[in-house]
Amino acid sequence: MKFRLFILFLILPFACWCQKLISEDEAVNLALKNDSQIKASIMEVDQSKQLQKTAYNFNNPEIMMESPTGKFQTVGVMQSIDFPTVYIKQHKLYKQQTVLADAGKKISENDVKYQIKTLYLSVQYADYIFEQYKMQDSIYAKLKSSALRLYEAGQIDFLEKTMAETQYGEVHNQFIQAETDLAVALSQLQISIGIKETVSTNKIQRSSSSVSILAVKIDTTVIQNNPVLLYSKQEQIISKKNLSLERNRMLPGLTFGYLNQAERSTPMDMRLRFGITVPLWFWQYTGSIKAAKIGLKIAEQKMLSKQQALSIDMQKAQGDYLKYSQSLAYYENTGLKLTDEILSASKRFFESGQQGLVPYLRNMNEAYLIKLRYAESLKNYNQSVININYLSGNL
Repeated sequence: MKFRLFILFLILPFACWCQKLISEDEAVNLALKNDSQIKASIMEVDQSKQLQKTAYNFNNPEIMMESPTGKFQTVGVMQSIDFPTVYIKQHKLYKQQTVLADAGKKISENDVKYQIKTLYLSVQYADYIFEQYKMQDSIYAKLKSSALRLYEAGQIDFLEKTMAETQYGEVHNQFIQAETDLAVALSQLQISIGIKETVSTNKIQRSSSSVSILAVKIDTTVIQNNPVLLYSKQEQIISKKNLSLERNRMLPGLTFGYLNQAERSTPMDMRLRFGITVPLWFWQYTGSIKAAKIGLKIAEQKMLSKQQALSIDMQKAQGDYLKYSQSLAYYENTGLKLTDEILSASKRFFESGQQGLVPYLRNMNEAYLIKLRYAESLKNYNQSVININYLSGNL
């Protein structure tokens, strides 16, 4: 045990010196910069922009050698293209697909922001709990030693001594767990933001983000900027563009070229060819058009489904906000003040002999339990704010 304390004594100053205090905004910005999914999303946008350039690609020309009269070989060239509006529709479709890729990138950014803000809050909460149990561990250790001396002096009975030892053991166990929870949360945050330094966060406090809620109700207007919903709406736009493209594919294509099917002396204008492709096999186009129509209906239903799910999630987030806002207001206005009064009065009564050890321990337990409940309400309140901003697309 002494050796362990000696090692901690040597390491602790160095560990503190290496810690990097990082704000929530800094953590989010680092994550956005280093996250692999966002990097992939950026590349998908670039990929889609490159595909836009293929919208006007024509079929390769057909070059042939022919002997129209059996006396000489002549070169012929034929080129076929779709109806010009097909290329225009393709370009519009590919452009909207780029918008879709960008919408996908915004989903990734929103998810990363949510993940980091939630992790950052978890670290803040774990740090608060750790500090509370650290303080309690020190106080209860002193009470345990004091109870042992009083018991040996015959001033308290075995029950009171055992109560003090039991309370210390319980608090010390919670302190060790809190220390582990904090270390794990810090490690998760460090990995998520992609830095090697050991990090520390600002102390937990009420979120400064403004959330205005008048009533808990299903309101689709508050989720209109949600990236998932915007992505779904963009899919609907793409389905409409695809339907328009498939309809244009039914239009006759164009062919033109240079062929000499007569003698060498044939005039140049007689060597040129022009024609159209006839969409004779109309059923193959009909099938594509019907499939595109079904695709549009699918996109519409998916959008409605996501809108419904997001509205339900938002309703729950708003309810949590109102619930934890009221709870937090109680602790800030009343609960914490009562806690301080309980601790102060109990300590005074115990030291003056007006209160026994067991009642003192019970009062302390109740007071510290209120502080832990306050921390939980504070964390839940801040999390509800994060949830609302995440669902509304305002992180």
